[in-house]
Amino acid sequence: MKYTIEQARILGGFTQVEMAKKLSMSEKTYIQYEKYRKVFRMDVALKFVSLTKVRIGDIIFFEGQLQKICS
Repeated sequence: MKYTIEQARILGGFTQVEMAKKLSMSEKTYIQYEKYRKVFRMDVALKFVSLTKVRIGDIIFFEGQLQKICS
């Protein structure tokens, strides 16, 4: 099963505000990642994965992947 960044965050039990704090960024910046306007650096993606407990291969990190899966 593939999850969007938002879905993975919710599965991990975090709000946007909580996740932004855990990743050391503003809520506004974090929301840009959930809307696929920014792409996580690898170190941030790995931290996100460790927080959510969702496998890295199960998270859609790039907008192009989202379009392929949803079409």
